[in-house]
Amino acid sequence: MALMHRLPSEQSLFVTTPNAIYRRSHNINNSLFECETENGIVNARASRDNSSLFAVADSHVVILGDATRGKDKRYRLKNGDVYVHGSKGDAGEPRLLLFSPDSRMLYFTTTLSTSVQAYSIATAELMPALLSHSSPPNTIAVSGNGDVLLSASPDPPTIYLQDRRWGGSAPVKFQPTDAAHSPVTCAAFHTLDDTIQPAYANFVLGFQDGCLAMYQLYLSSLSESRRTSDTHQLRPSQLQPVRVGAIKKLHKAAMGGATAAEFIPGYNSRVVSIGHDGRCRLVDFEGGGKVLRT
Repeated sequence: MALMHRLPSEQSLFVTTPNAIYRRSHNINNSLFECETENGIVNARASRDNSSLFAVADSHVVILGDATRGKDKRYRLKNGDVYVHGSKGDAGEPRLLLFSPDSRMLYFTTTLSTSVQAYSIATAELMPALLSHSSPPNTIAVSGNGDVLLSASPDPPTIYLQDRRWGGSAPVKFQPTDAAHSPVTCAAFHTLDDTIQPAYANFVLGFQDGCLAMYQLYLSSLSESRRTSDTHQLRPSQLQPVRVGAIKKLHKAAMGGATAAEFIPGYNSRVVSIGHDGRCRLVDFEGGGKVLRT
């Protein structure tokens, strides 16, 4: 007899196909969105705070929707509304989507813009573009409390970190030594298990050369920042991560390296990664890094 698997009553499953988005839960089974364009859905994201918000992008627009209110609460962010270096223009097709943990901000990128765009959901306002990369960003991630935004671009390989607690703090360039000449292909922050404001943010980076590395970033308090800067901006040295561990050649570089990585809930240093080679690895970075299972 086949086993019946049911989702926990407090959780929903967000399912995206090339032309539609569905929500599955303990007692709900419905369609949230149907794409009417020829090229279909490019990317889709659900909010992480159970607010029922979701974002979906086709080749032309980014649509922000509310699963509990239906079509009357959908907002379209057109490409013409995206600012590139302070002026309106063709920013290309939507590429990446990412909600802040509290779902008050939607970060997104396009195929032509070299900046990460930030849309304030609370005020329905497109914020000024963040610091520009040399090429369109291919990876974005935000810390579990929303304090730190990470963005990476491939040509040349570049990583920026920005403390979002103070809008005036400038993004800081991070140059890891483990894969200095390889682009980042994925990134993830450790998810917080409680409401205590942490002093550190842990994150993992996957690279095109197959390397996977974990870092720890110290987050200074507001009082510390005031003591070290007259402009209330963090000094670059305070946003330089410390390497916890790294595993080289975890995935095959010839096939594109790592494609996704996430921390295992309940563990501080265990990460699961998936490579373009089709392999899934469970690793532990405690003590420098070791593979636990393939």
